[in-house]
Amino acid sequence: MTSPILSFEFFPPKTPRMERTLWRNIGQLEMLKPAFFSVTYGALGSERDHSLDTVFNMQRECQVPVAAHLTAAGHTRESLLALATRFKEQGVQRIVALRGDADLTEGGLSEVADMVQALHTIADFDISVAAYPETHPKAANLAADIQQLKRKLDAGAKRALTQYFFEPEMFLRFRDAAVKAGIQQSLVPGILPVHDFDKVISFSARCGATVPNRFHSIFEGTVAGSQEQKKLGIELAVDLCEKLMAEGVNQLHFYTLNIPSLTFEVAHQLGLPLAWDEQPHLKIAA
Repeated sequence: MTSPILSFEFFPPKTPRMERTLWRNIGQLEMLKPAFFSVTYGALGSERDHSLDTVFNMQRECQVPVAAHLTAAGHTRESLLALATRFKEQGVQRIVALRGDADLTEGGLSEVADMVQALHTIADFDISVAAYPETHPKAANLAADIQQLKRKLDAGAKRALTQYFFEPEMFLRFRDAAVKAGIQQSLVPGILPVHDFDKVISFSARCGATVPNRFHSIFEGTVAGSQEQKKLGIELAVDLCEKLMAEGVNQLHFYTLNIPSLTFEVAHQLGLPLAWDEQPHLKIAA
């Protein structure tokens, strides 16, 4: 079986200690030869500055290409294109184009498809967009959600990175429906190794991701955020990835939550090659 193309998502550090941790994380995951790292985006105030500083520092220092998240929310069309110009000037060639959760700014772009087209007036960016295997919470139905995705891809995006999910059938049904609708671009499944089951339940409820009933049984009696939970999370993620790969999936996008050791261990157990032949086995970080 051919090794899948990997990508990893980080969030910007907010303290000097978190920044040091981020760079250790980057160094560890660079060994897996990913296609790109992506950096989430805070659209407002100091969060925006943290995001941009992280993107530009990674662009200068990393051996791996960096994809900057960019949201329509919080921007007018002019400010969004000005930031895209800044990305171009700093050598950032990849963008993850998103609508964002905040309210749209007056004079902003309301559709990601329009955003993708506008970004291409600045440069020939490699653009990814978001997809939702369980249907976006605000979509009328699956068919409407897939048509919205098709508009984004037809506007010039190269791939869609999905919201995380835990059962392979969720992605495979979504992929089948997307292909039936005429979508030919890559649909890249988002993988989240469980690190703290209570936290995963909490933010899954907010973002509309289903936590399977069997997970509740598996994690019953374990301590939130414990080594036992991390090991179980790795096992479940490996099983998910193996089933997806057996169905022809050749790209995986990992939501690292800035805890790279879980993702690294998933890749290790999948037998994915490192950048060089021999590396010490890395223990799961607390």
